Amino acid sequence: MRRSTERARDERGVTLIELVAGILVTTVIVAAGFAILTTTSKAVRANDQTVDLQQNIRMAMNLIEHDIKEAGFGMVGQVGNCAVAGTPQAIIPQDNVPGGNDAGPDAISLVVPTTSSGSPAVIGPPAIPAIPAWSLAVAAATPAGQPGFNQLTLQPGAVATMAAAGLAVNSTITINGAVTATVAAVSAGGNTITLANPIASPATFPVGTQIHLLQCITYQVIGYPLPDANGVCQGSAPCLARGVAGAGLNCNVAASPCLPIVDGIMDLQLGYACDGCNALINAGVADAVIDDLDGSGGFTAGDFWTNSNWAVAPLTPDKIRLVQVNLVARQTAADIGYGEGGTTSASLTNGPIVVSDHNPANDAGYNAATYSQVRHRLLIRTVDARNIGL
Repeated sequence: MRRSTERARDERGVTLIELVAGILVTTVIVAAGFAILTTTSKAVRANDQTVDLQQNIRMAMNLIEHDIKEAGFGMVGQVGNCAVAGTPQAIIPQDNVPGGNDAGPDAISLVVPTTSSGSPAVIGPPAIPAIPAWSLAVAAATPAGQPGFNQLTLQPGAVATMAAAGLAVNSTITINGAVTATVAAVSAGGNTITLANPIASPATFPVGTQIHLLQCITYQVIGYPLPDANGVCQGSAPCLARGVAGAGLNCNVAASPCLPIVDGIMDLQLGYACDGCNALINAGVADAVIDDLDGSGGFTAGDFWTNSNWAVAPLTPDKIRLVQVNLVARQTAADIGYGEGGTTSASLTNGPIVVSDHNPANDAGYNAATYSQVRHRLLIRTVDARNIGL
């Protein structure tokens, strides 16, 4: 009898209290694990957005820096719409408010060369360098008895890719920076470019000489502080746009010729250091020394012009030697909060980033709470305009 009772006691089930306790413990463990997983996931996303923010602003800076360094290469005469008061210029500053504090981003237009789009035309052995795609397939030289030559024969397919990049009648090209000419005709099938005026002797260019297409391109921030009414950013405003703008050098127009190249760029402020652009310094004559605008006795941040229309001599763009580029970028989306939904309520940027003479807090529609909900980054770089004033 005792053995039967002991056996029954050993085989009894789990009580209701034990079951409830077990479920409660399991629920706590699962909830804790889920919370850790959710927090980790959101932290990873926040980190990814920070990385994207850093990459975006560096990409934008690298593009602008490259084109400022190349501005004016091979330029003779006016290219596209790059001119100030009727005078051709390689750099066209576009200050948001030339006479006072800016109420938005600046813009800039530059004459830049494009070349070798696509793969090399000919790939030789390691000891022989590859021939650039946009280059001469036939040596360009003056035929016997002629005063010059006006036709260039390029590598197979080169003219077609140049046309896709914007080459057309009245475009400007340069033969390796040595000779600049206007295009009179384009034959993609024949891989030839006919020039409006013959290039006189004794100019001779061998096979492989690079051909550059010169264009007046504009960099402009779209979608801040005003909405992107023309859809230039293609739904990802604000953005940095780049392209060959028409009259007025404005990308923010309907059917814009400019393309969005970097998302999240919300401010571009530019300063220009020059040589010979101040009549009170060395009588406005260039002397290979940056004008000491602030009278400090040396080169400082105070030597950059930030407000001017650059249209009255001696303050003209050809005197520019250095360009200070200030870029502000923002996350393309707000972080997800650590709760179950919505965005984080923490302030990720403490107040507006004031750059040069632009304070976003003074812009129409500025909202401090919205501004602070995402991270912002400021990147500043001074770039040498290598091809101007040589």
